[in-house]
Amino acid sequence: MKAKLTQEQKLTWKLTQKLGQAIELLQYNGFQLQQFLEKQMKENPLIEVETDRTVPDYTPAKRGMGFDESFWIDNSQDLAGYVKEQLLDKELSPAFKQIVEYGIDSLDENGYLTIALTDWQFAFQTDEETIGEALELIQSLDPAGIGARNLQECLALQLYRSSVPNTLAVNIVTNHLEWIADDRMEDLMMEYEVSEAAIEEAIQDIQSLHPKPGILVAGKTSSPIIPDGEVYQSNGVWKVALTGWNSPTITIVDYSLDHSSLSPEERDFFQKYTQEGKWLQKALSQRLDSLDRVFKSIVRRQIAFFDYGPEHMKPLVLREIAEETGLHVSTVSRAVKEKYLQTPHGTYPVKFFFQPGLQGETGEVSAYAIKHLIKEMISHEDKQKPLSDQKLSEMLKKEFQIEVSRRTVAKYRLALKLPSSSKRKRRRNK
Repeated sequence: MKAKLTQEQKLTWKLTQKLGQAIELLQYNGFQLQQFLEKQMKENPLIEVETDRTVPDYTPAKRGMGFDESFWIDNSQDLAGYVKEQLLDKELSPAFKQIVEYGIDSLDENGYLTIALTDWQFAFQTDEETIGEALELIQSLDPAGIGARNLQECLALQLYRSSVPNTLAVNIVTNHLEWIADDRMEDLMMEYEVSEAAIEEAIQDIQSLHPKPGILVAGKTSSPIIPDGEVYQSNGVWKVALTGWNSPTITIVDYSLDHSSLSPEERDFFQKYTQEGKWLQKALSQRLDSLDRVFKSIVRRQIAFFDYGPEHMKPLVLREIAEETGLHVSTVSRAVKEKYLQTPHGTYPVKFFFQPGLQGETGEVSAYAIKHLIKEMISHEDKQKPLSDQKLSEMLKKEFQIEVSRRTVAKYRLALKLPSSSKRKRRRNK
């Protein structure tokens, strides 16, 4: 009985290990997959991997509207230089820009602010409000989390960048971060009166953050993000094809040995690595099938985007793709993680195509489309009479039949890293 139980435990462990590896494979993008396979070849002498590593020409999507990742970062550039470059498209007075750049120069290599606000204020003989605005501007720049004065603020800044911030996670990092380190799950559940699942989700969000965002710039190399799929039009129909990086061929080498002449240890050796090679072939085939189904479903759902451009993005959630493909929501989530699609409009993270929506008189409108309209209205506003969030809300209703509350307009404006109307006017007049 004991021996049988031990065998079952070993089988369970092996199945769990294989399942974990299969999940990892789905989460990898094309480049990460190649790194994984290179490691597998070193560990398994019986497999050979062939991959088409041709990198297609592509155009990065424009920054600033739901997609703010750099496709190229020169590792010779320091953090301050990288952050200052983002000020180029900001309308700042020379005096205010000097104050902001002083704050940027006061960031350490990890992205934290090393100067006290009172010292910063004294250095320019200015008021507390101006320094607060300068800090707010720095904290709105990339990488998310820079300009923080402590770890809690750094993590909270990153959480606020989400289109729908996890308020529970924000509260935990702000008030009870040490409870996570001490694994005080029950205390967190009692403190916030939520379920264990909610706490676990919040902790997962927190664990995905970077405690030292500054090194994300210093540690990057001058290499491009490689698209995992290419969307193209053929005979008037939009299609998607996975790039060669995602379609490797695994060959199991047959040495044509006379197994009868092998020792038991040698037979076990060949059997073990042959089985692992076959598992890898199957796992890669499943990964390819999942990516193909998910990418094709996204393209079908976002036809208006491909026909007319990003401002015609439709609302979309993971559940809709899961229902159409027959995959679990968690599988869809892993399939889109860190993946990129090359389109005629530029190359976008696959997650970009998932947008929340609001109901308008002409149908549901994506948050991205509303952000686009808000950005356009602000860019064409009277510089001396900037549009308030309430006014923007009224214009969306009157001109586009989209009913959005002032509060929602403010949330989208902040997501676009655009200051309030009073701050826009003040910065232009300084």
